[in-house]
Amino acid sequence: MSFARDLKDFELKFSGATNDFVQGVEISLFSAVIKDSPVDTGRFRGNWQTSTSSPATGVTINVSPSGSSAISAMTSLVQSLNDGRVTFLTNNLPYAERLEYGYSKQAPGGMVRKNVARFQSIVNDQIGKHKI
Repeated sequence: MSFARDLKDFELKFSGATNDFVQGVEISLFSAVIKDSPVDTGRFRGNWQTSTSSPATGVTINVSPSGSSAISAMTSLVQSLNDGRVTFLTNNLPYAERLEYGYSKQAPGGMVRKNVARFQSIVNDQIGKHKI
């Protein structure tokens, strides 16, 4: 094999590994936020929306006490994307900010802040899973 071919093979391998890594980080982080969301009726967990280009606006009619529908939709979107994009996780219910800042005894430390604080751990975990 030529040096140029070796570089091209490495580029292809690295590009795929990078995309898998980014997807793994997003899925892990977003799933943790959704699962850490407090549950009364399931409306809050069901209203987590994943989007690209800009944050989602509005609310959904989804009710999901387990969060499985929001996690499934998020995972499907993230897995369909390639490198070089921004992905948003948004919950536009009017009481989302109160829940994030301790209104619920189920999530006194919030959902987003708690998981962003463990971001490096999530990244390290994904590094171990996606080595080249």
